[in-house]
Amino acid sequence: MEEKWKRMLFYICALLFVMVVYIGMIEQKTKERLLSASREAADMSEALQAQGEEKDTGPGGTEDTEEIRTASAGASGETEAQKETEAQGETENRKETEAQGETETQKESEAQGETETQKGTEVQGVTEVSQAEQKTETGKEGGLTIEDCGENPSIRVLICSDNYSYDYHSAVSIGCTSDFILEYSGKKEEHSTSEVLELTPESEYLADGIMTMTPLKEEGKIILPNLARAVQCPAYCGKMEVRVQDGALLVINELPLETYLKGVVPSEMPASYPLEALKAQAVCARTYALKSMSGGRAAEYHADVDDSVSYQVYNNNRPDQRSTEAVEGTRGMVLKKGDGTLVDALYYSTSCGRAMQDDLSEEAVFCAFMDTGGTKAYEASETWYRWQAFFSIEELTRLAGLWQEGFGQVYEMSVAERLKNGSALRLAVSGEGGSFEVEGEYSIRKFLSPLYTPVIAQDGYEADGMSLLPSAFFYFVPEYEEGTLTGYTLKGGGYGHGIGLSQNGAKGMADAGLDYTEILSEYYGDTLQY
Repeated sequence: MEEKWKRMLFYICALLFVMVVYIGMIEQKTKERLLSASREAADMSEALQAQGEEKDTGPGGTEDTEEIRTASAGASGETEAQKETEAQGETENRKETEAQGETETQKESEAQGETETQKGTEVQGVTEVSQAEQKTETGKEGGLTIEDCGENPSIRVLICSDNYSYDYHSAVSIGCTSDFILEYSGKKEEHSTSEVLELTPESEYLADGIMTMTPLKEEGKIILPNLARAVQCPAYCGKMEVRVQDGALLVINELPLETYLKGVVPSEMPASYPLEALKAQAVCARTYALKSMSGGRAAEYHADVDDSVSYQVYNNNRPDQRSTEAVEGTRGMVLKKGDGTLVDALYYSTSCGRAMQDDLSEEAVFCAFMDTGGTKAYEASETWYRWQAFFSIEELTRLAGLWQEGFGQVYEMSVAERLKNGSALRLAVSGEGGSFEVEGEYSIRKFLSPLYTPVIAQDGYEADGMSLLPSAFFYFVPEYEEGTLTGYTLKGGGYGHGIGLSQNGAKGMADAGLDYTEILSEYYGDTLQY
């Protein structure tokens, strides 16, 4: 009876998967019809104008404006989710790539059969070069290049447990949308798509400690029906390996790098963002992945990366047509320094408006910069571009006590040192128990955890219960009552660590008409110094 219910659950998941694909195809056809109708209307309008007739804007002018506002608010909402991804790892669902009428595997096959010729066009210190030109361009000292790496290696991705809580699983339910090959204990068996395996460390399939599942059809995908992700019943391309280690299970997805990126880009940046911003994100994600593959940080888990924010969020949202277009449109392209090494292609949600050349290490310069609104205000309208939070002396005393037990009342707090980009590097705390320093951007954001202090964004939005300060780009404003220090207002800007690509900045630049090479140049530049 239990086996019957398991099979029924699998059939339901498979049916839902097929329904999503079918609905996506219908939506795509509807879009094509609307586009066709729009073109016909445009042609008719041009014909009327050519005949000297007056064009009627119609009663939809205000509604169109309102629709634009709504779309903007929707993008902002997705941006909020993207920002919260740093802490929660969850964004909105994306449509199936299959809505385009072809599978990812088929696209990969076609793409591999094509050769791309990249023009060596220099843009603001960034050069896009072909493979034939790499040897001369990468020899430059201090320059930054966008190059075709000319490879599509397999990447091994550790699939974390529900909501990315742990690296290990106590049990795993696994199936496939097509018939599949199962390899274990020296055996190689063909299994039906109707089978759902319930695995524990004691399962017969794992008697030798390892099992591999591979779809028999190119379009086949492996599903983990009980895995908690933003998307229901997550499906994976490539093959899936399950290992027994330390009395629990490791789940590893092995697939081509370019296919992996189609699951990363929509999980790290809203697919509604402009195509050039998505392309910039794709280049960063590819560069980061390749560098991680050579780093060996996940080697103890028999993987190159995992699927959480510890590396790059993968397959939390289904591949989307636009994000897939961005990956394919930059196929193989990576960021390299002048010496030929890969750039540390970090990225984050929202900047505080700093331009690459700005030196904000001095406190007075940083404060003036924050008050005047920034140098490169591409994302000045974004929710977290500016924010503030009030910390009472009582709350700061509580936080100091968590850092140093028995520290006592806090008397004073200040930023002792900043990085060139303005981020707080050292925080000085003095009080009843003496003094101490908190060092490092992340440590400072963790120390000043606004768990019980609302953080108010520039649009009035109040965030409660945050475990990290939005960023380390802030300064202290002492607040007094009858001559007594009652606390500090932190005036800050941006969301994230502030190094590399600002995703909302990329969105703003793309909206302003800049292409992905210009966007990458703005955020990585020639010096790459922070």
